[in-house]
Amino acid sequence: MTPTPKPVIKKRLPWGWIVLGALGVVAVGVTAVQRMAPLSLALASPAVYKAGERNPVVTASGYLVARHRATLSAKVPGRVVWLGVEEGSRVSRGQVLARLEDGDLRATRDQTAANLAQAELDLHRGEALAKDGILDRASLDRLRSTVTGLKAQLRFQDANLENMVLRAPFTGTVTQKLSEVGETVSPGSAGGANAINAVAVLADFDSLEVEVEVTETGITKLRKGMPVEIRVDALENDPKGRVLQGELREIYPTSNRQKAVVIVRVAFLQRDRRLLPDMGAKVTFLGDPYPQDVMVLGREQVVRRKDETLVWVLRDGRAVLKAVKVVAENPVGLEVEGLEPWTRLLVIPADLKLQEGTRVKERG
Repeated sequence: MTPTPKPVIKKRLPWGWIVLGALGVVAVGVTAVQRMAPLSLALASPAVYKAGERNPVVTASGYLVARHRATLSAKVPGRVVWLGVEEGSRVSRGQVLARLEDGDLRATRDQTAANLAQAELDLHRGEALAKDGILDRASLDRLRSTVTGLKAQLRFQDANLENMVLRAPFTGTVTQKLSEVGETVSPGSAGGANAINAVAVLADFDSLEVEVEVTETGITKLRKGMPVEIRVDALENDPKGRVLQGELREIYPTSNRQKAVVIVRVAFLQRDRRLLPDMGAKVTFLGDPYPQDVMVLGREQVVRRKDETLVWVLRDGRAVLKAVKVVAENPVGLEVEGLEPWTRLLVIPADLKLQEGTRVKERG
C-alpha cells in the first residue's frame, strides 16, 4: 500500500509586520531629526533708557474733551426765524448765533416807548404849571412816577427782546446744530411736546485736553504739573504728531467706588489742529529723569525660578538661561542689571516648553 504524502505548508513572508516595522523606523528617524533640528525663534534686544530720559510712572487711556463746552439753548420759548451757524462754524464771543420770533415783543415795546414819550411831555408841562402855582405837588409827583414806571417797562421789554437773540458765550467751534429755522426751542419742557431744548453745541478746541481714569493704586504716584506723553490714536500713523507733550492739569477730588478709579485731566503743551473731541488717546505719566542708563525688559521676558530671576538668551546657537537682577518696575517693564545692551534675547511663545541647551536659529 502506497503511503499517503504529507501536506506541504508554504511559508509566506510577514509583509504586514515588515511594513509596520518600516513605518516605525521612519517615525523614529523623523522624530530624531526633528529633535536635532534647531527651533526657529524671534530675537529681541533689551530696551535702554539713556540718562536724563524720563521714567514712565503710570499709563492710562482716555478720550479728548473740551474744557470749555456748552450746549446753547434759548432763555425763553420761541420759534427760530434765523440761524447763522452750521457744524464746524467758527464763532467769536458775543457773536449772534440765532434769533427767535419777536414781532409781538417789538410791537409792545414800541407801544411802551410811545407812552413814555407822551408821559415825558406831560411831565414837562406839569413842571411848568407847578412853577406858576397852577398844578399841585401831588399831581406833579404822579406824572414823575408815570415816567419812571414806563422807563422801567421799556428796560424790561428791551431785556425780553435781547432774550430772543442767542449769542456765543465764548470763542469756539460749533460741533452740533440741534435745531433748524421754523422749529420751536425752549429752555426746558415748557415749549410743549414739539419743543427742542437746545440750538447748538459749542466747544473751544483750544481747551482740548485728555480725560483718563487712573486706578487708586496708581494715583499716589501722580502730582499736578508732572510731564506727560500723549499718543492720540488718530495720529498713530503720523510720525510727526504721534507723540505730543502735555502735563497733568488736575486730579479730581473724587473716586468711583465701582471702578476704583480717579478722573485725571491732562492738558496739551503741543497743539494739533486735527484733534477733535472724543478722539481716543493713551497717556504716559513721566516721573523723574533717570540718573544713569537703565535697561528695561518686558515682564513676559523674565523667568522666575525659586529665588532666581532669569532670561532666555541665545549663546553659540543654543538657548541658555542667564541670571539678572530686577532693580525696579515701571509701566514699560522691569528695570534690570546684569545684561549687556547687545544681548540677544529669545522671544518665547507662551505655549512652548523650552529646554536649556536646545538648538535655536533666528527667525527671519
